[in-house]
Amino acid sequence: MSVNVIITLIMLLAIIVLIFKSPASPGVIMTGVPIIAALLMGFGLKEVNGFIGNGLKSVSGTLFLMVFAVLYFGILTEAGIFKALIKFIMRFLGNSILGSMLVTAVLAMASQLSGSGATCALCTLPTMRPVFEKQKIRMPALLLIQSIASGVICLMPWAPGINEASSYVGVDVYDVFLFLRPLIIFSIICVLLLCIPVSIIEKKKGAGMSKEEFDQLKQELNQPLELPFGKGIAIFDGVFTVILLVALLAGKVSSNLGFAFGYVVLLMVNYHSAKERGEYLKRHSSQAMNMAFTMLGVAVLVGVNQGTEALNELANLIAGTSNASLLAHLPFVLCILSMLLSITIGGTKNSVVLPAIIPIVTSLNLGFTPVQVMGAIFATGVISANLNLFNASPYLALSLAGGVEMKDHLKYSLVPIYGFSLLMLAFMVVTGMLPI
Repeated sequence: MSVNVIITLIMLLAIIVLIFKSPASPGVIMTGVPIIAALLMGFGLKEVNGFIGNGLKSVSGTLFLMVFAVLYFGILTEAGIFKALIKFIMRFLGNSILGSMLVTAVLAMASQLSGSGATCALCTLPTMRPVFEKQKIRMPALLLIQSIASGVICLMPWAPGINEASSYVGVDVYDVFLFLRPLIIFSIICVLLLCIPVSIIEKKKGAGMSKEEFDQLKQELNQPLELPFGKGIAIFDGVFTVILLVALLAGKVSSNLGFAFGYVVLLMVNYHSAKERGEYLKRHSSQAMNMAFTMLGVAVLVGVNQGTEALNELANLIAGTSNASLLAHLPFVLCILSMLLSITIGGTKNSVVLPAIIPIVTSLNLGFTPVQVMGAIFATGVISANLNLFNASPYLALSLAGGVEMKDHLKYSLVPIYGFSLLMLAFMVVTGMLPI
């Protein structure tokens, strides 16, 4: 193991520890620690600057989307759209914690059919967040349900991640989908069932409304809705947003373009003077800039990891030093570790580990096929996408959930999501999809 790999492992561990300890914001931690690590590896200031530039390119799209999404949904909030949405949804759900979670799961799975995790987050989290707040359900519970529900749908054959992983290994993505189809059906059922224990836990933590609170809510629902900018503008905002989300789900417009243009349109429609528009920006720029700074930290980390190539070296080391006696059980072992590898080394698992391991395992006539090994390992890891500390997309979800901190998301969701991954593995073993 080289010095660079050792420094990289120490860097990743230090970032995780510091994020939990919170001596500074995640943006500060993920900016400072990787720069120090790169310098310790012997790279010069000019090289590190180049790494950061490349990292910025890799997260620029998500950074752009995050800022405009925060500003866009801020306008909808001030226009009273979410109050109207709460009024509509609560008429059907009543005081049902479980009902709210089931709606979240279904909405997340439906919107993830677009193939975009960002679109799923944009459709699900702002919609359900006001309902969860009204029912005193903690925001990490919303993130947990949305994360697992969207992760299961990432196994569909048109999803970018599974297509990319299949191309690395050289298998047909539709063959992988056919292999995984029983697991997908099982996992969708489990996502819905998962809502039951989560709702019970949240009730024990104080979620829900007393009879008096619910009676008061019903009185509020029966009162005329107050719309600060007027009913006509509220209708325009709502219709415009529905059209925008449909266009995103249909793949007719990109998220970046849609929310940037949508923000401009709603800003001009809802606020009629330059002063009002400036005051709106002052009110919401703090949240947008805080999340943007976190994304800049992610960019530094991603750029350093890509530039030093230490993670690729680590993955090759894992693939090249596998004990021969373990090869017969290697797919099973990698499935156990898949989620943890996805959180830490991310896409490197798909681009390096799988292409190195699969030819070795399948050439020994142990009964494994490339489709079987790739599908099983990918499936048990992909549901951790919203927990990856070192990718950009999870931070978009955190911002849409009201600025939840990554450490709180991890504390709440890491064990349930890992348990879900092991449940998927158990299903494949019991059904014979993956022999031990």
